[in-house]
Amino acid sequence: MATNSSDNVVHLDEVIVAMVPFPDFSHLNQLFVLARFIASHNIPVHFLCLADHNQDLKLCVQGGLGSSSIHFRDLFVPVKNRKMLAMVFLRFNIIDDDDHETMIQQMQDEFPLLESCGGPYVAVLLRKEHELNLNSGEIVNSCREVEEFLDKQDVNSVIFVSFGTTTTFSQEQVNEIALGFEQSNHKFIWVLREADKKMETEKFEEKDGKIELQKGFEERVEGRGMVVRNWAPQLEILGHSSTGGFLSHCGWNSCLESISMGVPLAAWPINHDQPFNAFFVTNLLKIGTPVRSWARREELVTALTIEKAVKTLMGTTEGEEMRQRAAEVSNKVKSSVSRGRPARKEMESFISRIIK
Repeated sequence: MATNSSDNVVHLDEVIVAMVPFPDFSHLNQLFVLARFIASHNIPVHFLCLADHNQDLKLCVQGGLGSSSIHFRDLFVPVKNRKMLAMVFLRFNIIDDDDHETMIQQMQDEFPLLESCGGPYVAVLLRKEHELNLNSGEIVNSCREVEEFLDKQDVNSVIFVSFGTTTTFSQEQVNEIALGFEQSNHKFIWVLREADKKMETEKFEEKDGKIELQKGFEERVEGRGMVVRNWAPQLEILGHSSTGGFLSHCGWNSCLESISMGVPLAAWPINHDQPFNAFFVTNLLKIGTPVRSWARREELVTALTIEKAVKTLMGTTEGEEMRQRAAEVSNKVKSSVSRGRPARKEMESFISRIIK
């Protein structure tokens, strides 16, 4: 924006893009990918989000593509009582129109209307935002340890476990997850952050204290299992040759990254758009296995159920077939965004439109 000093008339001579993602609808990383693409065309982007999310993003893009044109603005008062459902299907040309229509009809039959838990949930996020105390040195060390762990493992031998930044589990459920992985005898990386601290389902009251793993768990799985309590480089982990599966809440960002990297999923949707996404990867693309049915979402997921899902994905012919299909879908996705292909053309068209 430029100002003519003679008559104080403001003239617009540049485009500035502002982005306000909704993290609990998996908008955060996808909008940030878009922000980096726009910024790579020398268009200033202002990314408005809660301070803790901005801090994570800053750590993963230091010196990266277009990062110098991205300006982070911390939000301290999120929108309250929002109720919305958002799904974004990028045109990767991996399913035809008939399958797409069938998928939509099946989803409408399978799931009721889902709504955000909005107001009280955001209030807890706001309290946590003020308590944030990230140590970038610890995070860098954690990332290095993850890379070193993966480099020592065989191809497709490790399952990555992450439930996003807004998923909440009880201590009892955390214990079952730990026991399930211990009993599976498979190698794993489990991201267990303080953001996963339990909030009461009805009252959304934040509990005090750190998430605890049962005594001796980390010692018993040492060498084949790793627990990460800081931010983890999810895309890099999924892209590593040692990673052969992803136990996920099926946030859309996580699904896209897993699909793009050719990694099949063990689908454990929690809320929002996640059951739709899980249905998409398990029933239509057939590159995932469900951990439990959506109809039983209020029940505790037992260690035996988790163990079975891990073994199915990582140690069976069925799991290997999922990996092969995931690799095929990944190739289609990568092809669609290469220069001259439909998805790339649409993005370039978008840039051309906003700078006119």
